[in-house]
Amino acid sequence: MDYLRRTWAMAVKELQVVLLDSRVRLLLVVAPILQLALFGMAATLDVTNIDLDVVNRDNGIASQRLLAGLGGSRNVRALIQYENVEALNQAIEHRKIIAGMVLPPDLSLRVAQGQTGTVGVLMDGRRINSAQIISGYLAEIAQQTGIELRPQSRFMGPQVLATHWFNPNLNYMWFTMPGLIAVIVLLMVFTVSGLSVSRERELGSFDELMILPLDSVQILAGKVAPAFLVGLFNAVLYLVLIPLVFKVPFEGSLLLLFGAMLAYALAITGIGLTISCLAQNQQQSFLGGFLVLVPLILISGYASPVDNMPNWLQLAAKADPIAHMLVICEGLFLKDIPASMVWPHIWPMLLIASVTLTLAGWLFRARSG
Repeated sequence: MDYLRRTWAMAVKELQVVLLDSRVRLLLVVAPILQLALFGMAATLDVTNIDLDVVNRDNGIASQRLLAGLGGSRNVRALIQYENVEALNQAIEHRKIIAGMVLPPDLSLRVAQGQTGTVGVLMDGRRINSAQIISGYLAEIAQQTGIELRPQSRFMGPQVLATHWFNPNLNYMWFTMPGLIAVIVLLMVFTVSGLSVSRERELGSFDELMILPLDSVQILAGKVAPAFLVGLFNAVLYLVLIPLVFKVPFEGSLLLLFGAMLAYALAITGIGLTISCLAQNQQQSFLGGFLVLVPLILISGYASPVDNMPNWLQLAAKADPIAHMLVICEGLFLKDIPASMVWPHIWPMLLIASVTLTLAGWLFRARSG
């Protein structure tokens, strides 16, 4: 009983150190909300408000219908007419536009004769993702214009009817927001846990910490508590804000999500404490955290699918707690995945937590001797 009481006192002391600092409170409460808002508005691959430049050498019905279709698209903000291709090239070169179209002089004639009309599209390949998406927009509008001009062409080939499960309107917000829970909770937990031990060394209070009537397990348990609670607080905050503000549906089990978040917070705390025990000061902790966090996020599947990575990176992703938490968050938000699909991602995070917390304890004892 006395052992637990001392451990609890250490945890309360560490939590007070975190919460009584106004700058830390600002970082842990205001910063996550700002990050959620900024990521929600900026972290999207949707391309809208396109300024499309056009060199129109055809004055027939085909070009008129095509330009009308482009002007009516919700993704096209303005159609700008250019006199020649050279001016269009200059606009792309100076990054004034990302895409332009060249309508040949025989476009309407070829369409009227039943032949295939060809439209030239110039893209800024330096912005490859946006260029590919805009190319898809333009191809769809051109195809629809061709069908309107020649209705019989609608039945010349097989029709593809696509059905998108879990995200019927392909709303990119539905894809990116659940993953933000894993990414931003990672940053908050890592900030608290990664500086906990190194801060004691930098401030000169590490020796005072070691003369307390506490063993290394009790001290580390106290260090774990603030980071763990910060992670849970931010997870609950995002779980409320994402459906309420960003209208992303939550279809799954809250109990499963909280269970996964417990394992995730422990795993991230263990990694942060390991780095903090290795560092001599907070600057070293920050640099060590940067060296670890960036690869973890890159191979997690948040920015690009894990399946597209080389086999050895796919194996490395299995030891990445972010990768497991992303699958759980996206699955519970949009698919209502059962516990049988959640558990295979929870136990690796528990394993990572046990390994890293054990390693942190060993490093703490070794470097305190």
